[in-house]
Amino acid sequence: MTENTRDVIRGIAAADKRAQPGLINTFISERWGLFKQIAWSLCRNFGVSVDVHGDDFTSMVAEEAYKMLMEHLEDDDELQRVEVWEAMLKLRSRQVVRNYLDREMAPAAEMTSALRRVRLLNQTRDSMRMEMRREPSDREVVESHNDKMRRTRSNAVKQGVIATVEDLRTYRACADVDDHDRAEPIDTEFVLHPVEGPRFIKMLVQRTMEHNKRLGTAAELWLGGLYGTEYPPRISSVEEIADAMGVSRSTARSYIRKIKEYAVTVAQEEFDISGSDV
Repeated sequence: MTENTRDVIRGIAAADKRAQPGLINTFISERWGLFKQIAWSLCRNFGVSVDVHGDDFTSMVAEEAYKMLMEHLEDDDELQRVEVWEAMLKLRSRQVVRNYLDREMAPAAEMTSALRRVRLLNQTRDSMRMEMRREPSDREVVESHNDKMRRTRSNAVKQGVIATVEDLRTYRACADVDDHDRAEPIDTEFVLHPVEGPRFIKMLVQRTMEHNKRLGTAAELWLGGLYGTEYPPRISSVEEIADAMGVSRSTARSYIRKIKEYAVTVAQEEFDISGSDV
């Protein structure tokens, strides 16, 4: 987060209540160019037309910016955690746009299932790329994905998770480019009970924050979207964390490695979960 933006928000918070509405309007209006820039970038990320979606996405970014501003005016601690306000806005706007496209571009149940399959396929591709040290073909990805689904699902066909190469070819335009290139898979077989999940994340963020504030910020960015009530669960990619914190990708990866070490400690000390339980 730029110091200038932090100062502006704190200035609004310190202003007379009667003056705040005007200052808030000025804050939003002065950043309309930023909102449009983010919106156009998201059009490219999601493979949709700027002419068709540019204005709508700009309005969504502006609305999310207003929500962020209100949150930070109410809680200075929240403001302190954000390293790059503009990058955090893009991160949050990406999720808003993703949800919009899920609804508008895949309204039918079968299309929603197709979108889910594509995202699972992209996660499989990421894992295979690391293991094989080369780019797997679409067919290799589909075969690996289907094999896993048949082994881990009680009725993979009925659940709509069995994929075909055609899923990738016909729905590729609707897939998020960043999901494909840098998606971080969510472990659906994690041993924590869903009720314990939010508490685990909160304790992990606190523990890492005690060690190092920037590490705690990275933990919140990486895992903070897993148990939100407003959006589907997801974890942020390495690039998203790097953008939000203004660091290199290698630094963001080192943060994640350290967070994982703390996660093991928290799981053992607070939840009595050992490596043999995973």
